[in-house]
Amino acid sequence: MYKTIIFDLDDTLTNDFENTKSAFAIAMKYKGQEFTKEDFLRFHDIDVQTWKDRAAGKIVTPYDDDKVKKTEWIRASRFIKFFGEGNISYEDAVELNNVYMEGMKEKVVARPGALEVIKYLSENGYRIAIATNGPRIPLQTKIEKLGISNYVNLIFSAEEVGFMKPSPIFFEGLLKKLGVTDKREVLFVGDDLDKDIKGALENGLDACWCNYNNEKNSKYRCRYQIRRLDELKSIIRQKEQDIDEGR
Repeated sequence: MYKTIIFDLDDTLTNDFENTKSAFAIAMKYKGQEFTKEDFLRFHDIDVQTWKDRAAGKIVTPYDDDKVKKTEWIRASRFIKFFGEGNISYEDAVELNNVYMEGMKEKVVARPGALEVIKYLSENGYRIAIATNGPRIPLQTKIEKLGISNYVNLIFSAEEVGFMKPSPIFFEGLLKKLGVTDKREVLFVGDDLDKDIKGALENGLDACWCNYNNEKNSKYRCRYQIRRLDELKSIIRQKEQDIDEGR
């Protein structure tokens, strides 16, 4: 029987697209530039690719021995790519990124059913953890704005270990912080096949894929798949029933 349910945050419990769009608009205003949808979509593509490359270990920074400087450099690099080399200094890119990170706190849009599911699981005795590749700065604010802070037992960010999902170092740090001794008692819930699901499966955890866009999955055989968060309650109830009936 599961005792701990671990949730990814961005795009699993939140609508990260709207969150980042709001933060980008704040950053552009700070820079004295007009916000346009086209600019945001271009930045969004850079942002998504940056974190894919980071998770795949493709990014080499001048600060690989310093977790804080390494993360700062990667985040600043998004704005340097967006504006183009020579059009913004590293220091200004760092400052703009700081504005962007603060802006991430402003507009937090929950996935339908997020609060309901977290509250249900907590009230039924499950330990709830949040495990994210996302930045630590807006993390607590996002959780508060989702209304789930009273139900979350543990928060874990990739910044704590300097490695992102699906890295085994991320999951080792997460499970150590949780004090997990039996991985069969843990279910990982996430939206990203290559980070959440791959990482969970390769590190011995059951996984539930939040397939909100009804995509095809030919990569990983996860135990569960849902289209809406509230479907998770039925999975948990069935698991409990199977245990009670000795199956």
